[in-house]
Amino acid sequence: MANNGVDGINESVIANQGQPGPTSQQEWDGEHLQEAEKTLKEMYIQLRQLRSTIPNLVASLATKQASPEILFQQLSQAALTANSEVKQFREIMENPQSRQLFEHASQSRAKNPAGITPWRITDDPDWLKRDS
Repeated sequence: MANNGVDGINESVIANQGQPGPTSQQEWDGEHLQEAEKTLKEMYIQLRQLRSTIPNLVASLATKQASPEILFQQLSQAALTANSEVKQFREIMENPQSRQLFEHASQSRAKNPAGITPWRITDDPDWLKRDS
């Protein structure tokens, strides 16, 4: 898993945790919208990477190992990696900035439900690439 900051979480996401943002009733300015987009992008990248967690866990079981100790070591390492990836995703999903982002999106959608076009990954081919 390629990391772009501390434990795979964007440094800008971490830097903004705990900082007061605009209240949910205010309109967000361009800077807040860009930070929200970065947060959503990081969430999406981490979520997509979690799709390979189970296959990575069982990969060592699919090949014949020289000894049970090697099998145990590989399985243990895969479990630690999977646990770390899930923990990182939970942290970004549960942080206050993410909760505020989802709350703002829900309120915006409730206030103006018409004309919301669904986002498609084909709209932005670089969506899975972390910003430098």
